[in-house]
Amino acid sequence: MELSRQEFDLLRDYIHSITGLAISDNKAYLIRQRLEPLVSASGCTTFSEFHQKLKQSSIPLIQEKIINAITTNETCFFRDEHPFAAFKDYILPQLGELIRQRKSRSYTRKGAKTRFWSAGSSSGQEPYSLAMLIQEYADANRHLSVSEEDFGILATDIASKMLAKAMDGEYSEAEIRRGLSPERTAKYFRKDGSRWIINSNIRSMVEFRQTNLIRPFTMLGGFDMIFCRNVLIYFNIETKTRIIGQFCEMLSDNGFLVLGSTENVYALSDRFDSVNYGKTLLYRKKVRSEK
Repeated sequence: MELSRQEFDLLRDYIHSITGLAISDNKAYLIRQRLEPLVSASGCTTFSEFHQKLKQSSIPLIQEKIINAITTNETCFFRDEHPFAAFKDYILPQLGELIRQRKSRSYTRKGAKTRFWSAGSSSGQEPYSLAMLIQEYADANRHLSVSEEDFGILATDIASKMLAKAMDGEYSEAEIRRGLSPERTAKYFRKDGSRWIINSNIRSMVEFRQTNLIRPFTMLGGFDMIFCRNVLIYFNIETKTRIIGQFCEMLSDNGFLVLGSTENVYALSDRFDSVNYGKTLLYRKKVRSEK
């Protein structure tokens, strides 16, 4: 099915309006490949006819299918390794101390004493990787009155298909081999036929929720760390600035923001300090001085 330049412009504008994704001029092939099955399934014979159908009625199901088709979901367990090393060796010990401080002063928050957010969690490998590290930290620090119940993880994504897979917690042999050691595989998964199913104690540490980052999202609550890796690269400057501004509102004082290796906050916000830890560049929310 042919995709004209006019059709490409109309469809990428529509995609931007529902997802915030900025699709560059050289990505016409992406829209054609990923949306052509939806065009045919909707009974349309051209992309123009499909666009007209989208304009005439805001059909949530079709929008959901477009989001699932167009979003990129490249991920794996412990992706790039070094951000997770920074989380394990630098962030977790500091948040463990924060937990003890909050407990000592009868901190009023019920349940978890710290909250983490995996924004753009795709099929779940990132939040489950964080959960494994938290479990290992808690196991090693029982003597300091720290437990896995002191940590809460929220994982969000725009794509319902990816969220459903993440909540199932089932992965193929190929997915397990990408990033997981044999020791962690044996400790945190059980084999069922050709699938690997994550253990319930790790799955229960993560709450999944569908969230579109171009809509207001501060109602998700406060966090001590936000992982948002390789997500901002798909947005324009205006959208990035708005997202980072909300992240800053939601982070506790001295809270951590972890972005992808090609992303930064320098032109977007002056409310973070940069912290280098190994190969990882972290951003820490500044504490605003009292006036």
